[in-house]
Parts: sequence; C-alpha cells; structure tokens
Amino acid sequence: MILAIGIVTVMGVLAVYANRTVAPGVAKLPMQWSLKREVSWTAPRAIAFAFIPVLAAGVLAALVQSNQVRNTDIAWMGGVFLACQLLHITLTHRWFNASRR
Repeated sequence: MILAIGIVTVMGVLAVYANRTVAPGVAKLPMQWSLKREVSWTAPRAIAFAFIPVLAAGVLAALVQSNQVRNTDIAWMGGVFLACQLLHITLTHRWFNASRR
C-alpha cells in the first residue's frame, strides 16, 4: 500500500513539474504520435500531464484491493507507468523544441 502511494506521489510531483516547465505557453499538448512522428491527437495541457498518473492511481488502487497482490507486482506496474509518463514528457519536450524551429 505504501509503495503504491509513493509511486503515485512521485508521478504527481513529476506531472506538476512537467506542467510548469515543458512547452510553456502551449494550450494543447500531444498525446499520441503516428509512426511518421506526426501528432495524432492532442489534449488540454492539464489533462495531458495528469492522464497517466490518474490512470496509474486507479490501476494501483485496484491491485492493492486484490488479496493476491505482492509488492513486486505493484513495483512492476508502478515502474511501467512511471516509464510511460517519462516517455510522454520526453516526447512532448522534443515535439515542442522541433516546432519552435
């Protein structure tokens, strides 16, 4: 339980930091890219950075409620969600830098 809360807390702090520093002044941020590296769809800024942490919180809460979950399961799922969030922030940062050229 504490592990899940810690993971979601770290993801929340990371989302707030990204919201303040990544792509300043842009109202809609990319959420998905095609294989040609073109943006497929966008979302409002707050939703874009909060989506993965909220999804992680829901999935980890469901895992914690399960009687057969182990800490390793929570750690793996938390790591996957954290990696997805870091990838999204990195891709958004690259998109913003490329669009400024």
